This record gives sequence, structure tokens and C-alpha cells, in this order.
Amino acid sequence: MRQHLLIIFFFGMLLLVSQNGFSQEKKSEKDSVKVYKDIYDYSRKSKFNKFIYKLLFKSSKINDTNKPVKTLIKSSNIQENKDKIIRNIIIESLDPFGYSIDDSLKKPNKRYEHFGNKIHINTKDFTLKNLLLFKKNQPLDPLLIQESERLIRSQRYVRRVKIEAIPIANSLDSVDIVVKSLDTWSIIPNGNLSNSVMEAKITERNLMGLGHQLSGSYKNRFDDKEKAVEAQYVVTNISNSFIRFAMDYSNDFDNNSLRSIGIQRNFFSPLTQWAGGAYFENRLRKELFRQQVDTIFISDVKSEYQDYWLGRSFAINSGKSYSSRTQRLLLSIAINQRKFTQTPNATLDPESFFTNEKNGIIQLGITSQKYYKDKFLFNFDIEEDVPYGEIFALTFGVQNRLNANRTYLGTKIGFGRKFDFGYLSSTAEWGSFFANNTSEQSAFRFDVNYISPLLQLGKWRLRQFVKPSYVWGNNRNISEKDKLTLNENFGIQGFNSPIFGTQKWLLSLQSQTYMPGSWHGFRFSPYFNLTLGALNTDSNNLFQNKVYSKIGIGILINNDYLVFNSFQISFSYFPSIPFEGTNLFKTNSFENRDLSLSDFQLNKPSYILYQ
Repeated sequence: MRQHLLIIFFFGMLLLVSQNGFSQEKKSEKDSVKVYKDIYDYSRKSKFNKFIYKLLFKSSKINDTNKPVKTLIKSSNIQENKDKIIRNIIIESLDPFGYSIDDSLKKPNKRYEHFGNKIHINTKDFTLKNLLLFKKNQPLDPLLIQESERLIRSQRYVRRVKIEAIPIANSLDSVDIVVKSLDTWSIIPNGNLSNSVMEAKITERNLMGLGHQLSGSYKNRFDDKEKAVEAQYVVTNISNSFIRFAMDYSNDFDNNSLRSIGIQRNFFSPLTQWAGGAYFENRLRKELFRQQVDTIFISDVKSEYQDYWLGRSFAINSGKSYSSRTQRLLLSIAINQRKFTQTPNATLDPESFFTNEKNGIIQLGITSQKYYKDKFLFNFDIEEDVPYGEIFALTFGVQNRLNANRTYLGTKIGFGRKFDFGYLSSTAEWGSFFANNTSEQSAFRFDVNYISPLLQLGKWRLRQFVKPSYVWGNNRNISEKDKLTLNENFGIQGFNSPIFGTQKWLLSLQSQTYMPGSWHGFRFSPYFNLTLGALNTDSNNLFQNKVYSKIGIGILINNDYLVFNSFQISFSYFPSIPFEGTNLFKTNSFENRDLSLSDFQLNKPSYILYQ
């Protein structure tokens, strides 16, 4: 009970701080300016104070009266210039500090801004050009412009992007295209600390301005001094081909290791015609086998995996509307095999769950994927692309396993729409193997995503996120390796317990507020999330099983004056985690993976993930 009161008290304090910020907005702006003027005056008293001031604070309203009036560049209407010939493509990539894609007169004027831009390697022009779906001397196609803008915006090293058509003097049939982007700071440090593990991670999202990604992490487990390292290198787009090349290496705790290399070209846009890829993996993992509750055996499992696939997209009709051009018929085929070079003995794995297998899979589907732009979703006041549309697919497969063949049949259907009451999407999948006229390892999955409209509560903004899901399996392998869990990657974030079932439901709720005004320059965006989940076996009723939960509270803090624009503080409370304890508190990492949006595009054929 005490822990519950602590949670309520802490969240109440967050709201109290937020209300304080709200009340500050009603006061004269002179109060906030006076605080910064006092700090500014104090900084003049010594060189050290002056250095600290310049390091931390941006230009405030103190000297705004001496600044010239700025003008905004008006964006040309892309639709009005439809079918005009593109004469030139001009790239303008702006450094992350002190610039604006809407205000051409806004320039960096602080030393730290100049310093940050100087050590930042700007995105190369050809890196952005490689993301464009249009070329010189082609008629201007508004959909290609829209899709190019979305593809650039999806890159983690670009904060904002705008593509404009600029009319050419004395020409009625030609335009210049200007692609203007604002870089984000691409070196991202991250970390996590708990009573058992320390983790440090750094990611470079735009290596040398080329759009390549390089990341590495180091973890240390305190109780046994075990260490873990991980590294990844990704070329996100090879020379405008949209082929992605990735290499991964990890050596986790207990000497679990993974080495992989792959190239892949997805259906990255509804207009993409060809897709495919190849992937190779070498894995070593120590698998746990529970003979009894208190008896655990460990066995090394080594495997090699290779996968190849190819896909083709066809236009369904010749219409020129947005809906018509984004409706596609997709056909794809995949061939893969997994070979085990070391497996557990028959006593630990009597059902031969870890055994060699080969698969051939064909997928035929119809998709209609479109996007609309919105703000205040997963980022603060930044445009994001929300997918919507429909999808229907059939999957056929043949698997060779244990020297026998069995067939596979699966189907997927989904839709997404933006309604007056908010964004709603849903996906249902079913699949099963068949051998000797009997279904084996059947799986059914149902997912829903709901995002409320941006609600106004006075001057507050608020969104509600709701994400329920349900997974069911029938005639699964009796091995616990073929069972569902509630653990970290496929259940409740931060939850880790060896409990298993054949059915699972999850419900993730998050209330995200966007607070108005500021308190001495600080802006607070408190949030509250709740995740519930349960497992059951074939013999139990799903809704009679114990419900496990995670209660999370956090706050996103922004400051208009500080160099470091935002940071997050968050905590989670777990009433119970089997075999770990009760009334547990954990710190969240700086990212929340409980909520995500599914798209309405098909890519590599695969069986339904039973997770």
C-alpha cells in the first residue's frame, strides 16, 4: 500500500509542477525575462561565469528589441506546378543549431551554436538527393514530391524537411525544385542503470554526413561481473537504390553471440515496384530447460541461417488519384533454411524443437498504404507521417522438417483510418501448418491501435494512446520454447519472468500531456502509462488468470534557452514479477517501446510470429 501511495504522490507532484507552470503563464513575461536578465548580469562579473552562460543559454528576449524584423519564405504550391518540367534540383541542408527551414533570415548568433555547427558534419547533398524519387528533366509529380519528403523525414538525422517548387522567370513550363532540410544532432548517447546492470550506448545516425549509422553498446552485470558488447553498422541507402546494408555483432551475457550480414530493399513506398534481399546469420545461445520448478539445465545451441526473397508490385488500375496510385497487387517469394550445428540432447529437447528446417513461402496480397501528417504524437511539435489504408494477403508455404514435408496456409487483413474520434487501425492474422490432414502449430493474432485527437483542456494539449492485442495458439509444440511469454521484447517492457502460456492478451494505455507556457523557460510534459497482460494454458480460462501490470510515470522536460533542448525522467512500478519479487521499481530507458504503429505494406513473406 505504501508503494501505491508513493506512486500517487509522485504523479501528483508532477501535475502540481505542471499546474505551477500553467499559472506562470498568466503572469507577465517580465518575470521570466527578469530572471534571465539577472543571470545575464551576474555572468558579466567574471570570464568563468561568462563561459558558463554562453555554454548553457541561448539568446533570450533581453536583446530581441535590437533584432531586425524577419520575413518568412512562402512555399510554392506543388499542385499548381504539376506536370511542369523540373529544370534543376537544389539541395539546402542546414546545420542543427540556429537555423530554420521556414525563416531564411534566422542565423546562429551564439558561440555555442557556431561551435556546435562547426563540429557537426552536415548531411551531404548527394545523401539527400539519393532519397528523392524524382529527377531533373522529368514532369513534376506531386505524389513523388510528397513521398520524397516523407522518406527524408523518416531519416533519424533530419529534423524537418520542406520541398518547394520555384517558378522560373520567363518560363511557363519549367520549375526549380528546392529541397530544404534541417539536420538534427546525430550523435546520441544513451544508457541505463539498475541495481543489477549498467549499460552505456552511443549511436551516430549520420556518419560523415553520409546517412550511415554506427552504434555500439557496453553492459556490465554487477553480481557476476559479466560483460556484454554490441556493434552495428548500417548503410541505409546505397546510391538511390534504397538498398539497405547492415552488419551486426553482439556478444551478450553468458557468451550468447550473434553475427549477421544482410542486404535488403523493402517496398519502401507504395510506388515501389521491386523489392528483395538476402540475409546470413550465425548464432550461439545458451538455452535454459526447466525439468522442475527448481531444476534448470543449460545447453549451448548453435545455428546458421540464410534467407533470400524477391517481390514485385503491380498497379491495380490506371487511375491518377492518390488512392488509385497507392493501391497495389504484391507477389513475393522467400526461401530460407536454418541449420543447427549444436543442439541439446534428447532428454532436454525430446520434441526436437531445435532441428534443421527449410522453407519456401509465397505471398499474394493487395495493399493500399497512404499517409497523413500530424504533430504532437511521438515527438513534440514535429511533423510525423501516420500510415493508413487497407491490407489483405494470403500466404502459402512448404516446410521440410524432421525429414518430412508439411504445408502452411495463412491470411492477414487490416485497415486504418483517421476518424473524427481519432486514429484507429486494426490487424488480424491467422496461420497454420498442415500434415496428414491435421493442423499443427496454429496461430492467431489480433492487434488494435487507437490515438485520440489532440485534445484541448484549457491551454493544455493531451493525447490518449490505446493498444490492445491478443495472441492464441493451438496444437503447439510441447516445448516451452514454443510458448508465449510476457517478457521484455514481446510483452511488458521491463518484465522478465519464466512463465509461459498458449494464449496472451496485452493492453497498453498512455496519457501524454503537452503543457502550455513555461516556468522560467522550462516546459513540462508529464505522462502516465499502464500496461496489463495475462497468460494462460490450454486448460485455463484466459480471463481467470493472474493479470500482471506495469505502472509508469514520467515527464518530458524542454527549455527554450538551454543548449540541450529536452530530456526525460521516468519510473516504472511492478506490483509483481514471478521469481523476481513484488513491489518493484525500475527506471525506464530513454525510449518507450510500448506504443508503435503498424503499416499497411507487405514485404518479405513469413509465417505469423507466435510471440
